[in-house]
Amino acid sequence: MKLSRPQLILNAVFCIILFVVVVWAFYSEYDRPWKRYQKEKIQQIWLKDLDAADRCITCHDWIDKSDSANRPQPFKSHPGNYLKYHKVEKFGCVVCHQGQGEALTLKAAHGRVNNWTKPLLKGYYAQSSCGRCHPMKMELPLSANLAGAEKFFEGWRLFRGNNCTGCHKLKNYERPVRIGPVLSSISRKASRKWLIGWLKNPKDYLPNAKMPVFKLSDEKIGYIADYLMEEVVFSENFKNPPSFPSLAKRSKGRLLDEGKILVSSLGCLGCHMINKKGSGFAPDISFIGDKVKPEWLFYFLKKPRSYDAKTTMPELNMSDGEIRSIAAYLFSLKKNKKSRVELREPEPSHNDVEKGRKIVIEIGCTGCHEIEKFPLGYDAPALDGIGDKRVDELFFGNITDNITDTEKTLINWLLVKVIDPGRFATDKVITRMPYYNFDRIQAEALVTFLLSVRNNFLPVSYTKILIDSDSAEIRGKSVIERYNCLGCHRINGNGGNIGPDLTREAKKSRQEWLFKFLKKTYKIRPEPILKAGMPDFNLSDAEVNAIIEYFTFIAGEAYPYNAELNKEVHAEDIYDGEKLYHEVFACSGCHAVDGRGGEVGPEHTDAASRLRREWIEQWLKNPQTVQTDVRMPRFKFKDWEFEALTDYLMTLGRYRFVRMKNRE
Repeated sequence: MKLSRPQLILNAVFCIILFVVVVWAFYSEYDRPWKRYQKEKIQQIWLKDLDAADRCITCHDWIDKSDSANRPQPFKSHPGNYLKYHKVEKFGCVVCHQGQGEALTLKAAHGRVNNWTKPLLKGYYAQSSCGRCHPMKMELPLSANLAGAEKFFEGWRLFRGNNCTGCHKLKNYERPVRIGPVLSSISRKASRKWLIGWLKNPKDYLPNAKMPVFKLSDEKIGYIADYLMEEVVFSENFKNPPSFPSLAKRSKGRLLDEGKILVSSLGCLGCHMINKKGSGFAPDISFIGDKVKPEWLFYFLKKPRSYDAKTTMPELNMSDGEIRSIAAYLFSLKKNKKSRVELREPEPSHNDVEKGRKIVIEIGCTGCHEIEKFPLGYDAPALDGIGDKRVDELFFGNITDNITDTEKTLINWLLVKVIDPGRFATDKVITRMPYYNFDRIQAEALVTFLLSVRNNFLPVSYTKILIDSDSAEIRGKSVIERYNCLGCHRINGNGGNIGPDLTREAKKSRQEWLFKFLKKTYKIRPEPILKAGMPDFNLSDAEVNAIIEYFTFIAGEAYPYNAELNKEVHAEDIYDGEKLYHEVFACSGCHAVDGRGGEVGPEHTDAASRLRREWIEQWLKNPQTVQTDVRMPRFKFKDWEFEALTDYLMTLGRYRFVRMKNRE
């Protein structure tokens, strides 16, 4: 049957529509969103700079998506915001997590196969890779940190704080001058009985002692004590010390009470701890009376650098009477309050002393302590590349089964070495590493850092120093930390309340005055306000400059700042300012000038040399805007009074910043 023209057109339209529907059906089926995620194919990232393929995203398909951290794989996204700064296209996964990026099975990809040396780093152990791209330096302060690498930094602080480089060499980590006290002439400081107890187990004397336990025999400990008690080497200033006051008989009553008050008011607890109160920066002195001899204690408090030239203990600039009171109180701090009777020890033989000397060298005491005639340091195995160690390179001693509940791995080996150093020792292979009594959390942090010590360096395009050790902030923080300035002072809301807040010190004080003051301190505030004067830390020029530059950094000031120009004023105006200071506003009722005035506020004798004009002006206008808890009232000065009073203050001191001129 022949179709008419309209019928042909209708059939053609129907066929076209049918074709379009079929094509659309096929296309819509092919273009379903889930097929983009569930299609069976291998996905890979080619890391050009590393010349490697990373196929981890085959299974971890949504790793770079957001808000999917709690979903199951393959829809689980990476936790945290790491990928915000580490794009998957550039870094892949293996750079941080290790494993076998080219593998196509779960077991192989995670590196749990024979002969693959880099198994997957799980959890916080992956933070060890932060050190590959962001190298750390020894000069950084212990307060340094990076968000997302908290476990790594905790381990780095443990590594630094426990002086691991005192025995182990590590590139870019120089051995410190020392971490423990000098041991030369220890016989002048402590008794042999105390020394033997300390060597057996330091934590029996102080539970929080940093010194590790060496687990030596009583015989060896006796030899070490014989040697150390024989080593008497004084500095020139300590060879003939003056006669010491007898403190043992005067350690009660008034002297004891005065000493306790001084220890509290002088800020000793900003560094030391007594009966769990204070700071752990310096040695705990809760039972110092059991340790030291009273004569030594008195002289060390008086001139600490005469006994130990490298000590960070400052000179207190106190009178002999005050030092005597402090020494008496400290000597009374004992576990056993009963008076002790020192028995005379038998004289050791030369042979015993020589044996002790050899043991001191053998166990590496000089890794932490300075002993006359011995170089500082100890040659334990170097740690370079320890994070690259293969399991077949590790010595497990006589242990043939698993060392923990899991298999033998580098991580487990390091954990055992840190927690129980002698676990792998044998009759032929001994271990000299002492026991630090790290708990599991500390050990895991330390191992995280050690895993970062690798030799397989990344290309320059992957490395970036995030904490510049040569910046004003870091250099200043290092010095502030070294001398524990925050034990007494506050900076940016952190620290103690014994001394003034230093956050705005650069806005307040002149840089040239700060330099001279930090080199040679003197008392600024009278005793009714502050009993503690700034002690003398014997800072080097470089350390002082680092502190000053740090102060200018946190205060937003220039370093060095432009010198202030002298202001020309009339002599009559200075006279008016002096009259306002002493008579009208009675500033001298609280402040002293050349010994005349009150003892409530800081001295103004050297105000012009010490204070910046801008700060004086702000302080006079409203002291509470500078320091909220200040007791100084706010005066409503007239403009001419404000100007005259400021000009007068700028004439006080050795360096004046006004120049007199006659009226025309």
